[in-house]
Amino acid sequence: MASERIITAAGGVVWRRRPGPRPEPRIEVLVVHRPSYDDWTFPKGKSDPGETLQETAVREIAEEAGVRVRLGHPLQQISYPVSGGTKQVSYWCARLIRPDTDASFVPNKEVDEVRWVGLRDARDLLTFSHDVELLEAFFELREQQAHRTRTLVVLRHGKAAPRSETVDDLERPLTTVGTTRAKELIPLLEAYGIRRVVSSPAVRCAQTVEPYARSISTFLEIDDRLSEDTTALQVGRSVGALLDRKKPVVLCSHRPTVPWVLQAIGVDLAELAPGQGIVVHHRGGAVHATEKLL
Repeated sequence: MASERIITAAGGVVWRRRPGPRPEPRIEVLVVHRPSYDDWTFPKGKSDPGETLQETAVREIAEEAGVRVRLGHPLQQISYPVSGGTKQVSYWCARLIRPDTDASFVPNKEVDEVRWVGLRDARDLLTFSHDVELLEAFFELREQQAHRTRTLVVLRHGKAAPRSETVDDLERPLTTVGTTRAKELIPLLEAYGIRRVVSSPAVRCAQTVEPYARSISTFLEIDDRLSEDTTALQVGRSVGALLDRKKPVVLCSHRPTVPWVLQAIGVDLAELAPGQGIVVHHRGGAVHATEKLL
């Protein structure tokens, strides 16, 4: 018996603070109208070949609604039958990068109208029950202020050259596989709006995140406390400073050091392969959600 065909897609509940002095409602979400189906829904779409779900979500939101966003707290995955299989759609809370980006929307055959509406109005406007469920999940997060979590990505460096008696351990570079992974991380980190890039002083760590730092024209910050030759206390101090920052940040460290990083954050330990990471969504000293970055 042939296995069921799974069609992957992604999108988001895009939100903003309503313009003006303390208006009611204070939070609005973006919904789109699709003329082919005559429905109101959240922006979403199918993944392109080789594309991660995070990349899909950001791209589809931009294409359908004309806005640029960064991903935050993940929402539930929605599955429903379609012709030829099952569609699985992953969603995130998605925050506008700039308040004025919605001016770029141009009506097209897929989406002919976008609206910013309050949560109550959105409940009445949305066509599908699964979209209403997403809205309810977003509302619950908003009640905890978890819809506006901060983001910290913890990375293990990419595949590096083997240890050698002739090369100082700090100078070991990435292999071709590691360099390829560093390039693959660029759109992934961009999807979360990462704006600070921090690394262990080891070359292999710096090379893992340096391409992303260059892509956003920012400095690569070197922190000796994230090296292999460190202590849990030093790591805790480094992580504590990063958790206090508002800007989304990525840190890159080593397999022996990452457990101390996660311990300092309060996240369950996880085994990461070279180049893998964990996305931590936190606020007010509490971790609200985590995602594996594969």
